[in-house]
Amino acid sequence: MASEPAVEIRPGVFRPDWSVATSVAARRALHGRIEARAGLLDQWSHRLEATDDTVWRTTLQLYGASGRAPSVSDIAVGSGIRPNRVADILCKLQSHDLVALDQTSNRIRLAYPFTEFVTGHRVELNGHAFHALCAIDALGVADMYDADTAISSPCVHCGETIRARTAHKGSAMQSFFPVSAVVWYDFAYAGTAASSCCPAIAFFCSVEHLQQWLDLQKVRREGIRLSMDEALQVGRAIFGPVLAE
Repeated sequence: MASEPAVEIRPGVFRPDWSVATSVAARRALHGRIEARAGLLDQWSHRLEATDDTVWRTTLQLYGASGRAPSVSDIAVGSGIRPNRVADILCKLQSHDLVALDQTSNRIRLAYPFTEFVTGHRVELNGHAFHALCAIDALGVADMYDADTAISSPCVHCGETIRARTAHKGSAMQSFFPVSAVVWYDFAYAGTAASSCCPAIAFFCSVEHLQQWLDLQKVRREGIRLSMDEALQVGRAIFGPVLAE
């Protein structure tokens, strides 16, 4: 069993993966995430049924391979599960805040860590460019897909472009610029991560610009500042287990 609070998403695979969160700040960030989402995580007291898990993983595998959100028929072919059953399972995954569907077409509009909307968090993976929902999602992509990524995203306060590259298939930072860059990990959660915390989980070009941004917020933000290395640990802990067998 995991020694810290975690959900068994499939036999022997726990999320978050506390073993990669070695810094105090990264572990505090994960604890804050769990506390903020206690109601949602209650739904995960029992892991997904095997067919639901298959649809979730197939969705993300196809997303990563093609550079776009897969259709129901794509997922049906990839998973071997009938299209109408896939559609039902996607609705169930939406209730777990793992995907979100367009209300009129039922097409996938996001499957964490990716979204079809332009967010500013641009991730290059295997020759494709994706939009990630937040800074942590962007950093977690590499470990999740076992392939290194290049990330570009603006400082939320001043707009300066922050660039980062991972190394060793997402297990380390290769480089980032500016070297003063940090990440704010916001704990807010209401309804879905995409509509609550994700817009505030962002890159900043410096501690000073993060503090200036926090000072300008009308409502006090609850969260934690992370170095780029610490933020990568959080991204790995959250997303690394998702496609693990």
